[in-house]
Amino acid sequence: MRPYYLPREFTHALVVVVYVPPSANADAACDVLLSAVSRLQTQHPDALLLISGDFNHASPSSSLPKFTQYVTCHTRDNKTLDLFYANTKEAYHSLPLPPLGRADHNLVHLLPVYKTLVHRQPAVTRTVKKWSEEAEEALKDCFNTTVWDVFSDAHGEDIGQSHPLPDGLHKLLCGEHRTHQDCTELLQQKKGRRELLCLEIKRS
Repeated sequence: MRPYYLPREFTHALVVVVYVPPSANADAACDVLLSAVSRLQTQHPDALLLISGDFNHASPSSSLPKFTQYVTCHTRDNKTLDLFYANTKEAYHSLPLPPLGRADHNLVHLLPVYKTLVHRQPAVTRTVKKWSEEAEEALKDCFNTTVWDVFSDAHGEDIGQSHPLPDGLHKLLCGEHRTHQDCTELLQQKKGRRELLCLEIKRS
Protein backbone atom coordinates (compact mmCIF):
# COMPACT_ATOMS: atom_id res chain seq x y z
CA MET A 1 0.00 0.00 0.00
CA ARG A 2 1.35 3.41 -1.00
CA PRO A 3 -0.69 6.29 0.51
CA TYR A 4 -0.90 9.69 -1.16
CA TYR A 5 1.45 11.05 1.52
CA LEU A 6 4.07 8.95 3.26
CA PRO A 7 7.15 10.16 5.16
CA ARG A 8 10.37 9.75 3.22
CA GLU A 9 11.84 7.29 5.69
CA PHE A 10 9.19 4.71 4.71
CA THR A 11 9.14 3.16 1.24
CA HIS A 12 5.52 1.99 1.60
CA ALA A 13 3.08 0.69 4.21
CA LEU A 14 2.18 -2.92 4.99
CA VAL A 15 -0.89 -3.83 7.05
CA VAL A 16 -1.31 -7.22 8.74
CA VAL A 17 -4.82 -8.08 10.00
CA VAL A 18 -4.97 -10.71 12.76
CA TYR A 19 -7.72 -12.74 14.37
CA VAL A 20 -6.91 -15.23 17.10
CA PRO A 21 -9.96 -17.39 18.05
CA PRO A 22 -10.63 -17.84 21.77
CA SER A 23 -9.99 -21.60 21.44
CA ALA A 24 -6.62 -21.17 19.67
CA ASN A 25 -3.26 -21.85 21.28
CA ALA A 26 -1.83 -18.41 22.14
CA ASP A 27 1.84 -19.40 21.81
CA ALA A 28 1.28 -21.10 18.47
CA ALA A 29 -0.62 -18.06 17.17
CA CYS A 30 2.21 -15.75 18.22
CA ASP A 31 4.74 -18.00 16.47
CA VAL A 32 2.76 -17.88 13.22
CA LEU A 33 2.47 -14.09 13.47
CA LEU A 34 6.18 -13.70 14.18
CA SER A 35 7.07 -15.86 11.17
CA ALA A 36 4.88 -13.79 8.84
CA VAL A 37 6.15 -10.47 10.19
CA SER A 38 9.79 -11.56 9.96
CA ARG A 39 9.30 -12.54 6.32
CA LEU A 40 7.74 -9.16 5.51
CA GLN A 41 10.50 -7.25 7.28
CA THR A 42 13.15 -9.19 5.36
CA GLN A 43 11.47 -8.44 2.03
CA HIS A 44 10.67 -4.80 2.89
CA PRO A 45 13.17 -3.54 5.50
CA ASP A 46 12.21 0.16 5.12
CA ALA A 47 8.43 -0.24 5.08
CA LEU A 48 5.97 0.94 7.71
CA LEU A 49 4.51 -2.26 9.14
CA LEU A 50 1.17 -2.13 10.97
CA ILE A 51 -0.46 -5.07 12.78
CA SER A 52 -4.06 -4.87 13.95
CA GLY A 53 -6.79 -7.25 14.97
CA ASP A 54 -8.64 -9.17 17.67
CA PHE A 55 -6.02 -11.06 19.64
CA ASN A 56 -8.31 -12.29 22.43
CA HIS A 57 -6.09 -14.08 24.96
CA ALA A 58 -2.89 -13.88 22.88
CA SER A 59 -0.33 -11.19 23.65
CA PRO A 60 2.42 -10.97 21.00
CA SER A 61 4.28 -8.09 22.65
CA SER A 62 7.08 -10.38 23.82
CA SER A 63 7.37 -11.86 20.31
CA LEU A 64 7.56 -8.42 18.70
CA PRO A 65 9.98 -6.46 20.92
CA LYS A 66 10.70 -3.84 18.22
CA PHE A 67 7.01 -3.01 17.77
CA THR A 68 4.97 -0.56 19.82
CA GLN A 69 1.39 -1.35 20.92
CA TYR A 70 -0.80 1.77 20.79
CA VAL A 71 -4.25 0.72 22.05
CA THR A 72 -4.38 1.84 25.68
CA CYS A 73 -8.16 1.83 26.21
CA HIS A 74 -10.57 -1.06 26.81
CA THR A 75 -12.13 -2.53 23.69
CA ARG A 76 -14.58 -5.01 25.24
CA ASP A 77 -15.94 -4.50 28.74
CA ASN A 78 -12.85 -4.01 30.91
CA LYS A 79 -10.47 -5.86 28.61
CA THR A 80 -8.21 -4.76 25.77
CA LEU A 81 -8.60 -7.48 23.16
CA ASP A 82 -8.10 -5.42 20.00
CA LEU A 83 -4.50 -4.37 19.60
CA PHE A 84 -2.57 -2.22 17.16
CA TYR A 85 1.19 -2.55 16.64
CA ALA A 86 3.58 -0.46 14.55
CA ASN A 87 7.31 -0.76 13.92
CA THR A 88 7.88 2.88 14.86
CA LYS A 89 7.66 4.71 18.17
CA GLU A 90 5.53 7.72 19.15
CA ALA A 91 3.30 7.36 16.11
CA TYR A 92 -0.30 7.19 17.43
CA HIS A 93 -2.53 8.13 20.34
CA SER A 94 -5.65 6.01 20.95
CA LEU A 95 -9.11 7.20 21.98
CA PRO A 96 -12.14 4.95 22.70
CA LEU A 97 -15.32 5.25 20.60
CA PRO A 98 -18.74 3.57 20.97
CA PRO A 99 -19.33 0.19 19.29
CA LEU A 100 -20.46 0.11 15.67
CA GLY A 101 -24.08 -1.11 15.49
CA ARG A 102 -24.61 -4.20 17.61
CA ALA A 103 -20.93 -5.09 17.83
CA ASP A 104 -19.64 -6.13 21.23
CA HIS A 105 -16.26 -4.46 20.68
CA ASN A 106 -15.63 -0.74 21.01
CA LEU A 107 -14.10 1.22 18.18
CA VAL A 108 -10.68 2.77 18.67
CA HIS A 109 -9.73 6.09 17.14
CA LEU A 110 -5.99 6.27 16.44
CA LEU A 111 -4.71 9.82 16.14
CA PRO A 112 -1.39 10.15 14.28
CA VAL A 113 1.21 12.06 16.29
CA TYR A 114 4.25 10.88 14.35
CA LYS A 115 6.97 13.42 13.59
CA THR A 116 8.85 12.77 10.39
CA LEU A 117 12.58 12.24 10.46
CA VAL A 118 13.27 15.54 8.73
CA HIS A 119 11.44 17.41 11.52
CA ARG A 120 13.22 15.48 14.28
CA GLN A 121 16.68 16.30 13.00
CA PRO A 122 18.29 19.55 14.18
CA ALA A 123 18.54 22.41 11.75
CA VAL A 124 21.87 22.69 9.95
CA THR A 125 23.36 26.04 8.98
CA ARG A 126 25.68 26.07 5.99
CA THR A 127 27.84 28.90 4.73
CA VAL A 128 28.18 29.18 0.96
CA LYS A 129 30.79 31.39 -0.64
CA LYS A 130 29.37 33.26 -3.59
CA TRP A 131 31.44 34.88 -6.29
CA SER A 132 30.96 38.61 -6.68
CA GLU A 133 30.43 40.13 -10.11
CA GLU A 134 33.88 41.72 -9.94
CA ALA A 135 35.52 38.39 -9.15
CA GLU A 136 33.66 36.70 -12.02
CA GLU A 137 34.80 39.34 -14.46
CA ALA A 138 38.38 39.06 -13.22
CA LEU A 139 38.27 35.28 -13.59
CA LYS A 140 36.89 35.57 -17.12
CA ASP A 141 39.76 37.92 -17.97
CA CYS A 142 42.25 35.39 -16.63
CA PHE A 143 40.66 32.66 -18.74
CA ASN A 144 40.79 34.85 -21.82
CA THR A 145 44.45 35.77 -21.33
CA THR A 146 45.68 32.30 -20.30
CA VAL A 147 47.56 30.35 -22.97
CA TRP A 148 45.73 27.04 -22.58
CA ASP A 149 47.88 25.27 -25.15
CA VAL A 150 50.69 25.24 -22.60
CA PHE A 151 48.65 22.80 -20.51
CA SER A 152 47.54 20.48 -23.29
CA ASP A 153 50.13 20.47 -26.09
CA ALA A 154 53.19 19.44 -24.12
CA HIS A 155 51.64 16.63 -22.07
CA GLY A 156 48.33 15.83 -23.75
CA GLU A 157 45.57 15.01 -21.29
CA ASP A 158 48.05 14.61 -18.42
CA ILE A 159 48.03 18.26 -17.39
CA GLY A 160 49.27 17.28 -13.94
CA GLN A 161 52.80 17.25 -15.38
CA SER A 162 52.46 20.64 -17.08
CA HIS A 163 53.54 24.10 -15.98
CA PRO A 164 52.11 25.81 -12.90
CA LEU A 165 49.13 28.10 -13.23
CA PRO A 166 49.63 31.82 -13.79
CA ASP A 167 49.64 33.70 -10.50
CA GLY A 168 46.54 35.74 -11.28
CA LEU A 169 44.50 32.67 -12.23
CA HIS A 170 45.88 30.74 -9.27
CA LYS A 171 44.73 33.36 -6.75
CA LEU A 172 41.28 33.76 -8.28
CA LEU A 173 40.57 30.08 -8.78
CA CYS A 174 42.12 28.59 -5.67
CA GLY A 175 42.65 31.40 -3.16
CA GLU A 176 45.77 32.38 -1.29
CA HIS A 177 46.21 29.18 0.71
CA ARG A 178 46.26 26.53 -2.03
CA THR A 179 49.36 25.40 -3.84
CA HIS A 180 49.87 25.36 -7.58
CA GLN A 181 49.66 21.58 -7.43
CA ASP A 182 46.20 21.78 -5.83
CA CYS A 183 44.97 24.05 -8.58
CA THR A 184 46.52 21.85 -11.24
CA GLU A 185 44.66 18.86 -9.80
CA LEU A 186 41.47 20.93 -9.83
CA LEU A 187 41.97 21.68 -13.51
CA GLN A 188 42.76 18.03 -14.15
CA GLN A 189 39.39 17.07 -12.72
CA LYS A 190 37.80 19.40 -15.21
CA LYS A 191 40.03 17.90 -17.95
CA GLY A 192 41.72 21.24 -18.53
CA ARG A 193 39.00 22.30 -20.92
CA ARG A 194 38.28 26.00 -21.08
CA GLU A 195 34.72 25.38 -22.18
CA LEU A 196 33.90 23.31 -19.12
CA LEU A 197 35.38 25.89 -16.78
CA CYS A 198 33.43 28.72 -18.38
CA LEU A 199 30.27 26.62 -18.18
CA GLU A 200 30.80 26.21 -14.43
CA ILE A 201 31.12 29.99 -14.08
CA LYS A 202 27.88 30.59 -15.97
CA ARG A 203 26.01 28.09 -13.79
CA SER A 204 27.24 29.56 -10.49
